Amino acid sequence: MSSSNPPSSKPPRKPARNYFARGEQLRLLMLVGSLGLVIMLMARAADPQTWKWIAPDDAGVSEQAGDGLTPVPAEQIRVPRRAVAADNGTEGEFRMVADRRPATPYTLGSKKDEAKKEDKSERWASDEALANVEDSSPFRSVDFDAWAQIFDRLTEANAKDLSTENAPPAQFSQLFQQSSLYRGKLVTVSGTVRRCVKLPPNPLDERAGNLWQMWLFSGADSSPMVVYCMNLPEGFPVGNEVHQKVSFQAVYFKKWVYAAKGGTMTAPLLLARNVNWQAAPSLQREITSAEIYAGIAGTFVVAIGIVGFVWWNSRNRDTQVEQMMRQRNRQQFEQRADEINVGASVRDQLGELSAQMKKTSSTVETDEQSPS
Repeated sequence: MSSSNPPSSKPPRKPARNYFARGEQLRLLMLVGSLGLVIMLMARAADPQTWKWIAPDDAGVSEQAGDGLTPVPAEQIRVPRRAVAADNGTEGEFRMVADRRPATPYTLGSKKDEAKKEDKSERWASDEALANVEDSSPFRSVDFDAWAQIFDRLTEANAKDLSTENAPPAQFSQLFQQSSLYRGKLVTVSGTVRRCVKLPPNPLDERAGNLWQMWLFSGADSSPMVVYCMNLPEGFPVGNEVHQKVSFQAVYFKKWVYAAKGGTMTAPLLLARNVNWQAAPSLQREITSAEIYAGIAGTFVVAIGIVGFVWWNSRNRDTQVEQMMRQRNRQQFEQRADEINVGASVRDQLGELSAQMKKTSSTVETDEQSPS
């Protein structure tokens, strides 16, 4: 009697993944898109402009003061090399060079009369001393008289003398285009200090020693103003890479010559006693290179985690169509399990074969034993 094994309820084996299916293609597209998004975020995080909302630039300083002057082109700021033939010392120091245009009674008188016609405001040095100051030149020996007078008056001035009421605001273009008008007068300049270094003592003039040289960029001007400051507030950053918003009540001196990468340039030179500065809050500070690199690394780690999470959750996950097909096959198998005829089992077949072999063997023995 043959017996049959009961049908198994185990579902059929999961089919191989079809990478040409629409669901698989969408999954692969999501992975590639996530990787592209990570790369784009990394490139964006590496751009310092991305973090300007943390440390905003000089948005409020870019507005001009209504001076009605056009910006100074770079061609006017750059001066010929011959104007500084004796410029061979340390940058910013006082240099003893020969006077190329000595002052005469005629020039003294003309400058004095011109100054009186243009403006009646007070100057911080005598007209005779200021008349010897020459624009588009380094420090000269004849500049020391006017410089010393301004230095001494600033040292002895009180808070009222240095108030904003006595120091009208001035921009780069005003000082550059109207140098003779502003020479020796107290003005207010503001902007961003990008460099602050201390000048060494100079044996030629004790007043030139221990001054702070500050390179001030005002608003949208790409060329700096140079301010020599006597005192520096506590905590003010010092170095070649500074970014601090400040203002000065300073006395304008001249258009000073300095060496730059693009050639010999000129910049308005001023002398101040103090700098008006407040330490920026922690959220308004400068973003350092280490913090930028840390942000990039953090973004990369988070992006790797997102890509890994998407891949782990999608590697064995079937599409909705595959789940529906598997569920339908399971239901059909369970409904027709009773109708499946698996036939005789292997054990029954072996039993029948063994019985047939015994029967054949007994028949052969009977035939051999019968008489012939």
